[in-house]
Amino acid sequence: MLAEMLLDGRIDLAPVSSFACLANSQLSVIPDICISSDGHVKSVLMLSKVPFDKVRTVAADTSSLSGQALLRIVLSELYGMSPEFVPKPPNIRDMLVNYDAALIIGNPAMLYDKRGLYVLDLGDAWKRLTGLPAVFAVWAGVSRDGIAFSVDVLREAKNEGLSRIDEIAEEESRRLGLSVEECRDYLTNTIRYNLGEREIESLRVFGKKAFEHGLINCEAETKMFGG
Repeated sequence: MLAEMLLDGRIDLAPVSSFACLANSQLSVIPDICISSDGHVKSVLMLSKVPFDKVRTVAADTSSLSGQALLRIVLSELYGMSPEFVPKPPNIRDMLVNYDAALIIGNPAMLYDKRGLYVLDLGDAWKRLTGLPAVFAVWAGVSRDGIAFSVDVLREAKNEGLSRIDEIAEEESRRLGLSVEECRDYLTNTIRYNLGEREIESLRVFGKKAFEHGLINCEAETKMFGG
């Protein structure tokens, strides 16, 4: 796990779930960079066989720490539900055989045939609950000498990636079997990459609610460092 590698000093910086930063006080968020959505995200979903207010069990993708925490909060505060979460590999068909719902992230969430299922988009649900963007992942590190230089490198890499969105969209279109337009729309209009004031406030709200729901041991302070 990347967060563990950061904490024991094997690596200096890494992309990690926002929840990992809230749960580990030693981790600090790198300024200006995140993965978020201001509304529908399309790739962090709960797919359910029953209406959301009847969900009793959720098979949860083991790779989604932020998604699991956000979903627990959303189901409790929007639907009054506190279902059992069971970690499972991200095979949606198998997940839905024995459980009411499945939390799934990434390409499987986007590509799965959702006909006949209830779909809860975590980006949209968080926006409805808080009025804020959902921050799913950040770059983080443990503050040490030499980190500021790496922060500048990351900023340059982000800007380089944003300048090549069309090229990336074409590559993803071939890989996923989606149209170039769908991939470009996802990369430019759905996913956001800048950690601004609203995103930082969302992290604060996420930490407060995670503490209130017993998901972390103490209310987290959003820490940032770098040049």
